[in-house]
Amino acid sequence: MQDSTTPTMTTTAASRWGRARFGGGFAGLALASIAVGALLAGGIGWLFASFALTDRPGIGFAFVAAGVLPVATMLGWAIFVDRSTLAGAVERPEESIESVWYEKAASGAFGDILLVGGISAVGFSIMQIDAPVMLVAAIVIGFAMLDFGVRYLWQRSAAK
Repeated sequence: MQDSTTPTMTTTAASRWGRARFGGGFAGLALASIAVGALLAGGIGWLFASFALTDRPGIGFAFVAAGVLPVATMLGWAIFVDRSTLAGAVERPEESIESVWYEKAASGAFGDILLVGGISAVGFSIMQIDAPVMLVAAIVIGFAMLDFGVRYLWQRSAAK
């Protein structure tokens, strides 16, 4: 039996889905996440239905909102969850080895994009090559993703 002068320490057990950072348990986190997801999905669905050239904007709204709802709900969860209540969560993720690999791969890929983009721009201007902007953007983005992915995998395999 404890007297009123003895401080008690309460600890919350970590759970798979965590608890809300604004207080409350999983139910509050779930409700807030679903509310954010529904608002975002409804807004994006409304935008699609408003600007899409379709005979049935209601069906377009329903399909887009249904497709966006799970992702938007998880975005709400990621915003509202308290990381310290997640089972197995890294305490300081920015100090993890994966974060170091990510930073090295991103900085290396950025340098490669500047180098290849600059050389390509000079080459295109000297040879007077005209290319559609969308094609050039797709090639640059594809190169950046491929370069980053290769560099990340290389960093990971070098560490093992």
